[in-house]
Amino acid sequence: MKPIRILEVLKLAMAARKNDDVFNPLFTGDAGLGKSQICQKFVDVMRVTGFPEAGIDADPDFGFLDLRIAYYEAPDLIGFPETVSDDRGTKRTTHCLPDFWPTRGQGLILLEEPNRGTTGVMNCLMQLLTDRKINKYELPQGWIVASCINPDTAEYDVNAMDAALRNRFEEYEVEYDAISFIDYIESAGWHDTVQMFIKSGVWVYKDTKSIGDNGKYISPRTWSKVNAAEKAGVGADRRLHRETMTSILGRDIGNEYHKFCYDEAPVTAKDLIADKKKALKRLEKQSDPNSYKGDMIAVTVESIAQYYSCTIDDDKDKGLVGENTMAEVAKIIPSDQAINLIKQCGFKQSKGSITTFFRDFVARHPDLTKVLKGNIRLDRSVGKD
Repeated sequence: MKPIRILEVLKLAMAARKNDDVFNPLFTGDAGLGKSQICQKFVDVMRVTGFPEAGIDADPDFGFLDLRIAYYEAPDLIGFPETVSDDRGTKRTTHCLPDFWPTRGQGLILLEEPNRGTTGVMNCLMQLLTDRKINKYELPQGWIVASCINPDTAEYDVNAMDAALRNRFEEYEVEYDAISFIDYIESAGWHDTVQMFIKSGVWVYKDTKSIGDNGKYISPRTWSKVNAAEKAGVGADRRLHRETMTSILGRDIGNEYHKFCYDEAPVTAKDLIADKKKALKRLEKQSDPNSYKGDMIAVTVESIAQYYSCTIDDDKDKGLVGENTMAEVAKIIPSDQAINLIKQCGFKQSKGSITTFFRDFVARHPDLTKVLKGNIRLDRSVGKD
């Protein structure tokens, strides 16, 4: 399951709770895939918009309890014992309710890594998951319970959850999804270089089982550390940059990323706006058949398409590349990449048929006719012109 689908599963759990049913999702996956982060995002969604399509209104007071199960012993969940007298004067032992347990409203209790808890804690969780109670404490009606764990494999120091405890969960296997991760780093405004490197395909995600004894496990969480370092200005010191990146990413990918940043960085829309002559010269070198850098050219194409101004000239104030500069790039890069670039920009610029855009574009840039010939025929076969 893609990590982003966690939102849908938690929405399902809330809908089940409205029907007075018990539904406890368990999200299992390698470390750093964003399982817990997306659960926290669910809380934000509940506070701001809710899920109207499921009849769940927004609740600004929607609660969130994040329990790191490895930190707890069973008495921490039950409460500290004390002696009280009943109405007949008989002394009895009771427990003080821990202050973290909710007593009203609605919200999400996220059990982090219950498979790192002790047997006593796991036994307490069994009652919570089944009866929505621990000892005399009862969970308020509007609260749901979910959990995130790492797999029970040799790569993780975890305790086995027996069949009875697992049976109280609805388990979902969460896997890395490249498209979702790229969408996330774009929307979150990550550092441009980090975005470009991830999109270039030089790094490919490998799960913990695929990593050798001396390998470095790199997850989306790992890249968030790279992003933090880049935004903090680590790039101002080339030596510190290399040392930091190899520390975070391991020697192999760390050195690849460092080289990407300094020696072989792809040309971006920002580079073209800042110094077009210098940027085009770099493109010529990267497009040379003897030293062709296809992954970097692909990043250039995506960058221009993202920051395309849909006008003839560049809009330097907004950092946008216009049609004339885009056409200059298309004349330098290989034809397959050039077609992709013009097509992406054409879809943004054309308000009618894309074929009409191609015809007008060729009239303005006749030296690109040969590159676009096959593409125009393709669009005529599927268009209405």
